[in-house]
Amino acid sequence: MVESSSLGRTPPAAQQPIPQQHSPSPSGLRCGNMETRVRGAWYRVLVTLETDFLAVSLDESCEAAQQSNDGQSTTLNGTLGSNHSGGGGGGGGGAGSAGGGASGQNGSLPNSASLQGMSGGPDTELEGSTGGNDNGDLCLNNNNNAGDGGGMDMCDVPDHVANQKRHVRIIKSDNNGLGISIKGGRENRMPILISKIFRGMAADQAKGLYVGDAILTVNGEELRDATHDEAVRALKRSGRVVDLEVKFLREVTPYFRKASIISEVGWELQRAFLCPLGPGVPTSPPAPKTTPRADTRYIPLQLTHLARNLKYIDPENRCFELHSPDGVHSCILRAADSAEALVWFNALHSAMGTSTQRALAEANRALTNLIGELKHIGWLSKRMNGGGSSGSGGGGAASGGSGTSNSGVAGELVSPSGRSSSESSDESDKWLPIFVAVTEREFRIYESAPWSVEAWSRPLEVYALATTRLAGAGNNSSLNGQQTTVFCVRCGTARGVLVYWLRSETHRDMASWARALVQGSHQAVNYQREFSFRCLYQGRQCQLVVHINRGFFLYDCGGFAPTTPTAAVAATKTQLWQFAFDKLKGSADDGARMLYLDFGEDGEIELDMECCPKPVVFVVHNCLSAKVHNIA
Repeated sequence: MVESSSLGRTPPAAQQPIPQQHSPSPSGLRCGNMETRVRGAWYRVLVTLETDFLAVSLDESCEAAQQSNDGQSTTLNGTLGSNHSGGGGGGGGGAGSAGGGASGQNGSLPNSASLQGMSGGPDTELEGSTGGNDNGDLCLNNNNNAGDGGGMDMCDVPDHVANQKRHVRIIKSDNNGLGISIKGGRENRMPILISKIFRGMAADQAKGLYVGDAILTVNGEELRDATHDEAVRALKRSGRVVDLEVKFLREVTPYFRKASIISEVGWELQRAFLCPLGPGVPTSPPAPKTTPRADTRYIPLQLTHLARNLKYIDPENRCFELHSPDGVHSCILRAADSAEALVWFNALHSAMGTSTQRALAEANRALTNLIGELKHIGWLSKRMNGGGSSGSGGGGAASGGSGTSNSGVAGELVSPSGRSSSESSDESDKWLPIFVAVTEREFRIYESAPWSVEAWSRPLEVYALATTRLAGAGNNSSLNGQQTTVFCVRCGTARGVLVYWLRSETHRDMASWARALVQGSHQAVNYQREFSFRCLYQGRQCQLVVHINRGFFLYDCGGFAPTTPTAAVAATKTQLWQFAFDKLKGSADDGARMLYLDFGEDGEIELDMECCPKPVVFVVHNCLSAKVHNIA
């Protein structure tokens, strides 16, 4: 993971210029040199935009930029820490596979040029810590060293150790194994190399081993010409006391350093979008169209969140952020200047927009019977705030549907006066990424991109579009000199109006969301046509019915329960009055429970809705707006 948990917010120091490479790649849509942030340091990378992936390759020098963004100087050799190895839990006991590379047979040292792009076969973990990642709906794995707590960081070794044979005795405890991972073997044209040392285990406690050590013998058994499998078997049968003859090969440390750094860039999907769950079902996500390289990370773009100044504030506007669909992992990329960053952002935005449309079509094929047809999906940023005063609660409920929440109050409740505690956005606001879906009848909010059918059925918040209104679309606020598009969505519920201040990344995005919300509210009232609300009128329990074509009706409930279906209202209840929509001259409410309808010469009617009257008001407004739109 690239700085997903502690993203710096300090202005960057001066940077050396990045050599530019702007031309489209033969294998991709765009290719160029940028920088990415790993553990507080910036590393030069070659970035290639493909149809569904962003390929990131570490610069051959494998050296960090001169200065990190938070002002910390970085060691010139590009090391990442103060101890042994970069790496964490992994699979165990795997056999080596033939890998690319040149020279270095019979245990001889491969030169640094031959190591570029070499996979070296798999890492085999010898009784070390194990790790896995299965979070149910969406499985991601970014091989994050910082998160597993098992691997040790790479370091420089003393001069008297380098290229000298050493003997190290390791004594295994009853509960722990050897605690190393190895790479290489004769079939990979590499010696048997220690690639990871796990913190606190036997090899670490011996204090004599380093990542980059070639294992020459195990308890006297030669490994100089061993295959990967032979080395694994020799180490596993070595017993409780293990005597190793090793030799540190300084020339291979750039390879391990490069592998350690690139493994922390981006993430990997382990399950395809909306794949069925169950045994025997193929779950692998799509693979890159180009032949994968061991020294390259392929960041999938499907439902990835592209943002600027969200978690990493960049006053120079040179950076943009990629956040994984589950919202856990992040990758920050920095261009040479703001103009180049904008070109990259637009290219990514276009590619990801196409990918999102494919995901929308795929989701509709699988989800229409479950949640209705999806009209618009994507990422937005929600302003986090201190909340406001709420209108009175109450026991009222509308069959037209107000909001439901799985996590308490998520939006900002407005006061009885109708104003929220803050109805503008300022630079001190913090923004939280959310995934939003507009269906044919609902406005749905998710904490992250729903990856399975089950996740789509469990939104964080859901509101009826008939009681949702768009407000303040096109509000522009300045964030570090960069214009950001902010708009407001107001959701009428029985407990008050929930206000969401949302930020899109582009004006086109904002226009698309505004169109989806307005058209969605029109379609929702046209589809349902009739909405009923219980209320009190002149002290009697009544039912108010709003019909998009026929207007307003009030029925005396009498001895009938207020939940009587509206289709049977006329036959079972006494109608007190009826007015067409064109008779309505105005409406008002106190934000708490009272609703006032002005029918001109027929006078003003006062209704006690027994809860917040805003759902009725929003339904009336959406009906009127839809009628005007239908005429136009």
